[in-house]
Amino acid sequence: MTVYNKRREAREVTIRPARQDDVPDIITLIIKQHGNYYPYANMYSMDFVRRVIESGDMYIVVAELADGMLAGMTGANSKTQFAGTLEWIMLTIRPSCRGFGMGKLLVSFLHQTLPAERYTGIYGHCMSLDTASQGILAGLGHHITGALLNSYRVDTRAENFTGLDLPFKHNLLVTCLPGNKKNAGPLYVPPVHAGYIKGVYESLGTVWTLGEGEGVKPSRVSPDCIVTPKEEHRYCELTAEEIGLDFEKILDDTLEQYGALKGQSFNAFINLNDPAAPWAYGLLEDRGFFFAGIHALSGPHEYMILHYSPAVSVPFDRIAVLPGFAGAFAYIRKQYEERKR
Repeated sequence: MTVYNKRREAREVTIRPARQDDVPDIITLIIKQHGNYYPYANMYSMDFVRRVIESGDMYIVVAELADGMLAGMTGANSKTQFAGTLEWIMLTIRPSCRGFGMGKLLVSFLHQTLPAERYTGIYGHCMSLDTASQGILAGLGHHITGALLNSYRVDTRAENFTGLDLPFKHNLLVTCLPGNKKNAGPLYVPPVHAGYIKGVYESLGTVWTLGEGEGVKPSRVSPDCIVTPKEEHRYCELTAEEIGLDFEKILDDTLEQYGALKGQSFNAFINLNDPAAPWAYGLLEDRGFFFAGIHALSGPHEYMILHYSPAVSVPFDRIAVLPGFAGAFAYIRKQYEERKR
């Protein structure tokens, strides 16, 4: 097909699934966009990318120019940290090919080919600097549900960022497109955020009920609290699929081990279907975390997101958010500002 930019310059482009012979160009595009700090480090490995294309673990689509050069790509990962979901990933357009609408073509083609009915939902972690990508996702039915703040380092040597006045770390918007999950079940939510959470599920068209009680302290330890440090990004995630009696110790040990590192930040995912979620929320809040939305339709569970960055500010004034996403993001910003007082 022929695509045009605002100056009516034309490009011939074909949108198609990725092939094995595309792999070197796929990695080159990642390096141009993100330098050495793309959060999925496996995507720098040719063997890994070839394997996930062959297995179908990732759905990757590319934009190919008439001369055979790849102008861009995007994809979806089925092997996510939230089992049963798809993650939209790596929308990348070569700088010389931007402005032709290829991003929209790529993401639309991808969503048309995804077997969304097999998954609870499709989520995206969209750069808060990129209102064009936000607009593409919104046009396909995605809704903002939360934010992952100060999540991974910006490599200012990459072509996408050279010479720009950027934050030290990326701040990502969490978006969701519903799949086959129509009922989120009973949710044990902190009462102060019940209105926000209600609004998210209304926007997604998902049924849920309010769990009874205001949160109970768990009675046993659980192996399902996972700490994932990403030391090259000075970043750490704590995911509590089941909240155990040992949650407080795991939390304190994690903060002690990583909290003093320069530029360190934390995001916690707390299972809202667990009756102990409000109890865990209180522990996190006491240690400086603040509510940053939810990660909805994330496999069998629904997750509350909380953020803490002891030595890194969140540059809200330099974050660009699509008007349709602004209300939810303003709520998250309010939590940050109240925490900073």
